[in-house]
Amino acid sequence: MRGRGQIVVLFAFMLVGLLALAGLAMDGARLYAARHRLQHALDGAALAGSNQFRVGRTLADIQQAARDFLTAQGFDVATVRVYTCDDPGPYAGELCTTPRRKLVRVEAEVAVPMAFMRVVGWQSVRLSGSATGEAASVDLVLIMDNSESMAYDTRMVLASGNPIICVPTDAPDPNPACPKPQRPHFCNPTDSCEPFRFVRQAALEFAARMYYPYDRVAVISFDRQARLWVDLNGGTSLAAVQGAIQSIQVYDPSLSSQTARCAGMDCTSGTCIPVPPFEPGLGNDPRPCPSSNVQGALRMAYNVLATQGRPAETGALWAIVMLSDASANATDPAPDSPDSPTKNFGLCPRYNPPPGWGEPTWWWGDAAYRPFCQDGDFETRHSSVSPRYDAEDAALDMVDVLREANVVVFAIGYGSGMHNLNVRPGGGRDPDVGEKFMRYLADVTDGDSQAGCLQSGSDWFSPGAVWQPVGQSCSNYFYAPDAGALQQIFREIARRIFTRLNR
Repeated sequence: MRGRGQIVVLFAFMLVGLLALAGLAMDGARLYAARHRLQHALDGAALAGSNQFRVGRTLADIQQAARDFLTAQGFDVATVRVYTCDDPGPYAGELCTTPRRKLVRVEAEVAVPMAFMRVVGWQSVRLSGSATGEAASVDLVLIMDNSESMAYDTRMVLASGNPIICVPTDAPDPNPACPKPQRPHFCNPTDSCEPFRFVRQAALEFAARMYYPYDRVAVISFDRQARLWVDLNGGTSLAAVQGAIQSIQVYDPSLSSQTARCAGMDCTSGTCIPVPPFEPGLGNDPRPCPSSNVQGALRMAYNVLATQGRPAETGALWAIVMLSDASANATDPAPDSPDSPTKNFGLCPRYNPPPGWGEPTWWWGDAAYRPFCQDGDFETRHSSVSPRYDAEDAALDMVDVLREANVVVFAIGYGSGMHNLNVRPGGGRDPDVGEKFMRYLADVTDGDSQAGCLQSGSDWFSPGAVWQPVGQSCSNYFYAPDAGALQQIFREIARRIFTRLNR
C-alpha cells in the first residue's frame, strides 16, 4: 500500500508540472500572438502618422492619427508615444535627417493578462514595441516659361507725345503701334505683363501646397536660356520658393545687342531707339530670335534632380511641373568650335532647297522653308548626328532621359498657341506641334497611371498616329485656355502628386 501511495504523490507532482508546462506553453503562445498584434498595429500607426505630412496638418494631427489607429486596434493610447523631427525626444539622430524625411516613430506598451501563470503570481506581462513609418517626400522642379510671348496679352498704348514708349492700359482696344516683341520692356517694371502675372500667381499658390522642409522645390525659368533661381537644397521653405518665383520677369529681347533687332527696338543704352528688324531675304541672322529653350530647361531640371534628389530607396518622388505657351525653338549653345561667334545661338539646321545643303535657311525668303531653325513637324524626328537635328529633336531627347530616370512630368500648355500656332502661308509648321510635344512629355513619363494622349497606335512619330482632340487634357498634360484655368490645374497636379505618395 505504501508503494501505491508514493505513486499517487509522484503522479500529483507530475500532474502539477505538466499543468505548469501547459500553462507556460499557452501563455507563451498568448504572449507571442500579443507581440505580433502589437507590432502589426505599431507599423500601421507609424504609416498613418507619416501620411499626415501635408499642408494644413500639424504635429498634433500626426500624433493623433497614430493614436487613433492604435485605438481602432484595441490598444490603450495612454501608453503610446509618437515622435517626429519636430518633437524627436531621444531620437533626433534617427528622425532629423538631412535632407528631411517624413519619418514618424511610434512606441507603445501593453499589459498581457496571464491565464495559467497566475497560480505562480504572474498576473500579467508587459510588452513594448516600436515602429518607424515613412511617407514619400517630393523633390520637385517647377519650370516656368518666361519667353517674351508671356507678355503678348498685355494691353498697351503709346505714351503721350512719344512715338516709341508704350504704357500698359486697361483699354479694351490697345494701340497696334506697340508691337508684341516690345511689350516686356514696358510691362516688366510694373509687373503687369500678361499672361505671365497670372501664371506667376498660380505658381505661388501651387508652391504653398508643398510640405516644407520635407518636400523640396527647385525653380527654373526659360527663355533663350534656362536659369536656375533656387535649387532643391535651397528650396526647403515656402519663403525661398515663392521668393524665387517672384523674381522672374518676362524675357526682354530689347536689352541684348544680339536680340534687339528681334524686338525692333534697342534699349541697351538705357534709351530705347527703333531698329530695323531682321530681314531673312537680306541675309540677316535670326538665330538669336527664338526664345523657347525647352531642351535647356529640361536638361537643367534633370541635372538638379540627379545631383540633389533623394535616392530611390528613400521612396522620394522625382517630379517636374512645366508650363509653356509655345513650341521648342531654341537650345543651349551648339557644340561648335570654341571660337565660333555664333555658337551661343544654339542648334539651327540648314534647310536648303534641292539639290544642295549648306546655306542658312534665313537666306531664303520663300516661306516654304520656315519656321527658322526647326522643321515644325512633330512626327519628323532626327538623330543628333543628322544635319537636320533641331531644337525640338534636342528637347525630345531630354524627355527620353527623364523617362529613363523615372521622373514624373506634369505639363501645362497655356493658350491657343499650343494647338493654333501662326503658320505662314506656304510654311511647313504643324499648328499643334507645341501641344504634341507637351503631350509626349507628360504621357511617356506618367508610368501609365493616366489615360494616354494617343487614341490609337503606340508610335508617337508615325504620321498615322491618332491623337486626342486638340485642346483636350490627357495623361499628365493639362491644357489651360486662359488664366482662369490655371489654379484648378495646379490643384489637380498637387492632388495627383499626393495620390502617388500614398500608394
